[in-house]
Amino acid sequence: MNFKSILATTTALASVISLSGRLFYPPSNVSFPDPDRARTREGSFPNTDNVRMVAAGQTKQQVYQLIGPPRFNEPVFHVLEWNYLLHLRRGDQAVTCQYQIQFDSRSRVTGTRWRDQACADLVGQKTPFESGATSSPAE
Repeated sequence: MNFKSILATTTALASVISLSGRLFYPPSNVSFPDPDRARTREGSFPNTDNVRMVAAGQTKQQVYQLIGPPRFNEPVFHVLEWNYLLHLRRGDQAVTCQYQIQFDSRSRVTGTRWRDQACADLVGQKTPFESGATSSPAE
C-alpha cells in the first residue's frame, strides 16, 4: 500500500466514525438516558460549587476539570451532550440526580439542565433548560 492509499483509507475511516457518532447519538433536547445504562452506576459525588461553575462558552476540557467525565457511553466524535449521574447531599442523605450539559459544534457549553427540579434546587440552579441559555444560580 502506498502513502496515498493509506491516507485515503484513514480519511474514509475517520469520516465513517465521525458520522456514526452523529447518527447513533443525536442530541436528545428532551430526554435523559436510563440511569441503568450509566457506565459507572455508582455515579459521583461532585463538589456542588464546581457544578454551579459550569457555564455557557466553556470547553469540554473545562467541564471535565470541574465535574469529571460524563457517566454514560457518549461517543467521541461530534458529541453534543454529556450526561451525568450525580449524588448530591441533602442533610444525611444522598440524592441521585441526572444532569445534562449540551454543547455546540465547537464543543462549547450552550446549556445545562437537570432531570428533576429538586436536584437543581440542591445545587442552586434553575431548570428547565432553555436552548442557548445556561442554567444560572438562583438568586
